[in-house]
Amino acid sequence: MLDAARATRAREVLVATEVGMLYQLRRAAPQVDFQAVNDRASCKYMKMITPAALLRCLLDGVDEVDVDPETSALARRSVQRMIEIGQPGGGE
Repeated sequence: MLDAARATRAREVLVATEVGMLYQLRRAAPQVDFQAVNDRASCKYMKMITPAALLRCLLDGVDEVDVDPETSALARRSVQRMIEIGQPGGGE
């Protein structure tokens, strides 16, 4: 998202993600007016994810979440759709 913010030629951009991302976007591209689609879209759990916490999880295998295969398959499809939206020709 930050790379896209830096590359945009738009003067105004609507942001439909966690509002905590707005600060980083505005720092990356101060010439762009980033506006939240929903200014109440705040996630306390997303704010807990830090590079250090992610590294600890990957290295030590802590804080893993196990889900049943059916839930995993449904989640995988949802994540795949989100990734495709960001790819050229991905349905945007």
